[in-house]
Amino acid sequence: MDGPEFRDRGPQHSRPATALRVVRNLVAAAMIAGAAFLAAGLIYGDPGFTGLFEVSRGTGHNAGQNAGHSQGADVQPAPRTGQVSGQPAVPAEESRTDTPPPGLEEQDKPLGSARKPEVASTSYKFLATNEDGSPVGYSPCRPLHYVVNAALAPQGSERLVDDSIRTISEATGIKFINDGPTGELPSPNRAPYQKDVYGDRWAPLLIAWTTPEQAPQLKGPVIGTGGSTHFSFGDGPKSFVTGSLELDAPQITEDLGRSDGASYATAVILHELGHVMGLEHVNDPAQLMYPEIGTPDGLAAGDLNGLYELGHAQCRKDL
Repeated sequence: MDGPEFRDRGPQHSRPATALRVVRNLVAAAMIAGAAFLAAGLIYGDPGFTGLFEVSRGTGHNAGQNAGHSQGADVQPAPRTGQVSGQPAVPAEESRTDTPPPGLEEQDKPLGSARKPEVASTSYKFLATNEDGSPVGYSPCRPLHYVVNAALAPQGSERLVDDSIRTISEATGIKFINDGPTGELPSPNRAPYQKDVYGDRWAPLLIAWTTPEQAPQLKGPVIGTGGSTHFSFGDGPKSFVTGSLELDAPQITEDLGRSDGASYATAVILHELGHVMGLEHVNDPAQLMYPEIGTPDGLAAGDLNGLYELGHAQCRKDL
């Protein structure tokens, strides 16, 4: 049995189709998979793939059949037993240093119930799917903990983050738990398991108000990035276990000074949280996951239907 598998994002902050690039000038352009996007106002765009790894964030820890990454050295954890299809089995107890004990806070059924969208829509895409076609998402049977590095946060941003988290929770049924502030800085090689920092569990989702100096992927017109790390046993089903969301505090502070600034900032956060949960960009301009924001009215029917599906991901007592 192959060991647990982590796969990295690339050095240019590419979590396959998860990075949010906001271009605020009429003449700015972002390259997405070789195609140029040019539009007025705010434009979302991806810096491109460094190979479609079927994951959404680098970790610096890799193992399994397709190990390999763009940064750092390979780490080959010892094999760990698991089930490659169907409901995952709880792995055998072993002495490991790269992953936490499995099943922490995992229940037998989802903790919440996603709000079914009022309007049906297929205008959504997933970042990654399993072999059976199911989307890769977070287990709905355990809470998703998150921490916030708000040292550089604009005044009033706590409400924006809290409201956005609540919106995503209602759309997915995922229960979020705020673990409070953190001093952790964003990193392109953030480890998904940081026992010395967060204890014997997967690291919580990191939401960081930062700057291009702290997070070089935000240099230029980029206002935020977001994505998640998936974990799998060999060819078995994949699930996200942690993630991060980085926001350019100076740019958003400037935007908040506009009359519609709070709406745009909320749209940025929701768009990034959509990526964190597992949504891909779409070509429908009515959706928030479209690469360009027109009127920031929040999640649309396609976004909501995609998030609803992600809220029905597998429970994972083996992780």
